Amino acid sequence: MNKKKFLVNSILLVATALIIRSMGLAFRVYMSNTIGAEGIGLYQLILTVYMFFASVTTAGISLFVTRLVTDYLARGENGIAKRCVTLCLIISVGISTAFGIMMFAFSNELGSVFLGDSRTVLSIKILAPSLPFMAVSACLRGYFLARRSVITTSFEQLLEQLAEIAVFAILVGKLAPMGLEYACCSIVIGTTGAEIISCIYSYILYRISISKIKGKAKRVPHFLSKFTSIALPVTGSSCLRSGLSAIENSLIPTGLRKNGSNYTNALSTYGTISGMVMPIITFPAIFIMPLSTLIIPEISQAKAQNKENSVRRISERLFRIGLLYSIPVMAIMIFLSNELGIVIYNSSDVGIYIAILAPVIPLMYLDSVVDGILKGLNEQVSYLIFNFIDSVIRVILTYFLLPIMGIKGFIIVIFVSESLNTSLSIWRFLKVVQLRLKIFEWIIRPLLCVALPCLLIIMLPFKQDSILGLIIKILLSCIGYILLLYITRRNDKRFSVQKLRIE
Repeated sequence: MNKKKFLVNSILLVATALIIRSMGLAFRVYMSNTIGAEGIGLYQLILTVYMFFASVTTAGISLFVTRLVTDYLARGENGIAKRCVTLCLIISVGISTAFGIMMFAFSNELGSVFLGDSRTVLSIKILAPSLPFMAVSACLRGYFLARRSVITTSFEQLLEQLAEIAVFAILVGKLAPMGLEYACCSIVIGTTGAEIISCIYSYILYRISISKIKGKAKRVPHFLSKFTSIALPVTGSSCLRSGLSAIENSLIPTGLRKNGSNYTNALSTYGTISGMVMPIITFPAIFIMPLSTLIIPEISQAKAQNKENSVRRISERLFRIGLLYSIPVMAIMIFLSNELGIVIYNSSDVGIYIAILAPVIPLMYLDSVVDGILKGLNEQVSYLIFNFIDSVIRVILTYFLLPIMGIKGFIIVIFVSESLNTSLSIWRFLKVVQLRLKIFEWIIRPLLCVALPCLLIIMLPFKQDSILGLIIKILLSCIGYILLLYITRRNDKRFSVQKLRIE
């Protein structure tokens, strides 16, 4: 692995992800102020259908392109690498066009019958034409990742986010007064337009990049068998998970209504958690998620070159980083939950849900890192099985718990799901990489080191709605945590770990 290039790409990804996520979070705040929690809930319902079709058309192809292009370029077989991308583009366009037509044709059944809300039908129709463009972008994203051209994919996502926000800002004032159905349309029009723009941008840069690679090939050896073994398990996993997630999300408002809420309140509660709280919970992941993306070609290349020690060292380092990062994020979210809810959304209810859901943060973040490593190690089948088990259990629990327990049941479902899925992934990861989990060093020590700073900062005399106070508290918590990690590591040899080199 080129350590310097990996570090530069990581910094670029984190920087652009920070900008994109910040814009996305600000966009969510703007949306919530414009269309309300009920509108956010309706939009989240629309997304469940959209994400299922998006998973069918894009989930496995990006990883497949990354894996094959990385392997063939590493062997110097440039012509085969180019041919591989061409074949994947053809497959992507064909499959996505078919599913786009299907999504449009059955929009009424998907919206009125499956989701149980006719206000979602028009938005589903508007989103259908975006699928072919999304599929092409996903395919090219896999190519650029294999080429370690991170800046290209980063700017593509930034361009997409800007276009989506711009269209919404222009249209929402005209469409929102016509009702929530048309308010959601102002969002999805931006989504479709953004996919078209980002696809054109990516394709132009792809043509420039591919022209610099010399070599031609008429065929890719064993292309179908490789597609079956790499792309299909990931696609199947994403389809199953997205499909079952769509079923689960369609059951949530119904389950809350059976528990006593009216439809508007049920949709508002669903929108608050899914569309407002979860973006805050996942926002800090921008500093760890790029690792799970960038590590796929590095792990794949090391495995292809039979560098088992490199695979083990890289995997151990990433796993430990995931824990050392996610644990303080969880603690800060718990201790500063009320301030986060008030400062960002001017809502104490959001703060309550942040505090309740914060303990799942280490599970969510670590699962992402482990999944990236497993994909690089050709463990797609395990990924498929674990996600299938997780999704089935989520649907079953949602169906039975929500009518009885209401929103408490929804929260229990989230905890059970994250715990189960992450535990299975970690079990497989430790077995494949042959690592031993160091519970005290990687889990207990970070918890102890972050607890003291967090207990001290809550006593600082800042108002709960003070943005400056919130920033100062977060910074002081992070500084205190890092200092305590350093002190405990320096003063006690039991806390020290062997430096890991990356070959």
